[in-house]
Amino acid sequence: MYMIDLKLNKLSILHRAAEAYATDNITYFSEVATKLYPTGRFPFVPAQEYPLPLHLFSPRLLVMLTKEEDHLDAFDMWNRITTKENLIRMITASELERTAAESLGKQFELIYKTDTRDLLTKRKQMIGYMIKVAMECFGYMVFSSRMQVSTVRGDVADNSKRKSNYFTTASRYAPINKADLRVLSKQIENPNVRSTFDAITKLIINGETEYQRAYKLQALTSWELL
Repeated sequence: MYMIDLKLNKLSILHRAAEAYATDNITYFSEVATKLYPTGRFPFVPAQEYPLPLHLFSPRLLVMLTKEEDHLDAFDMWNRITTKENLIRMITASELERTAAESLGKQFELIYKTDTRDLLTKRKQMIGYMIKVAMECFGYMVFSSRMQVSTVRGDVADNSKRKSNYFTTASRYAPINKADLRVLSKQIENPNVRSTFDAITKLIINGETEYQRAYKLQALTSWELL
């Protein structure tokens, strides 16, 4: 039996999104969404009544995507992390009680191999937080943070036989269930915010958001359909 630290301040986006929608305070987020996605095709939209990208309700991620600090290609990093293939990798790793980040380590190790030490440290922090937001969009919370990432195959010491060691520590995630939702919801005093929080989170838990239907993470594809 696992136990997530069920405090609202452990969430990056769900509570903030609920507050914004319940208080009709979404103008700024709408403007940013239009700038980031000028075609009008917004990703991570939960439903028609919640028509803005869910991930933009994270102040920290919003800064990353709009400010492009140190020219670290934040927007490209976010788009890579949230591909269907990488989301499947992270969710599968979580189901196997492994850290989500380690499933992506080799990709980033190859793509950003010229990073200086300072840039590498900052990039890893950014990637770690982006993963947290992406996993929350699919109904996962941090189960354990700063877990050691194993990079060794067997007992060999040969570096060429090691897996990616891009991440040495990372977070493990676990799914939010309906009992968890009740605990989180009770912490919200404003009834309008609480009902909005419940509605958005239930959509995610049940796999009924617009973006979950579009991603079809549980769908199977046979050779004949490729």
